[in-house]
Amino acid sequence: MLLFDLGSAWHRLNEWKSDLWNVAKIPSPAEDKEMNDAIVFGYLVAWFFGEYLHATQSATVIAHFHEWLVGVGLVLVKLRAFRLATIFTTHATLLGRYLCAGNVDFYNNLDMFDCDFEAGKRQIYHRYCLERASAHSADVFTTVSHITAFEAEHLLKRRPDGVLPNGLNVIKFAYVTQGPPKKG
Repeated sequence: MLLFDLGSAWHRLNEWKSDLWNVAKIPSPAEDKEMNDAIVFGYLVAWFFGEYLHATQSATVIAHFHEWLVGVGLVLVKLRAFRLATIFTTHATLLGRYLCAGNVDFYNNLDMFDCDFEAGKRQIYHRYCLERASAHSADVFTTVSHITAFEAEHLLKRRPDGVLPNGLNVIKFAYVTQGPPKKG
């Protein structure tokens, strides 16, 4: 496991925000602390992968990114053409979460939403841009359910390549408490 100290690189936030806009056209308002953290984390992740790939010339590397919060790293490694395969998984789209919370007839109108307008109206346009860029930058895009795949296709404008079930199949992996197997 690796841990990144965001505070160690916080002084580079404005530089990295400017770079993110210049290279990917992803906006980042100053007051969004989660987005700021996502940017610092993403740049540290991309920096790590750059150093790691340079040191291990022959390694095959697969990087799996979950949710919009880690999307900056994914977008950067693809823009920098790093020699690694990427997977992006969303458990529920960010815009979908907001739309459902807004008491709209979500699934019956999914193909009718103006995503840019809806994300802007909810003041999450920058986060939506990052999630959409992550889905489009990944070599493989997955969701955790078929309903989320349907949602992602309409809101993120990319059909997922597959569905990775969310969680553990408790029936298949149930612990049996019948004692040790009988001999004989």
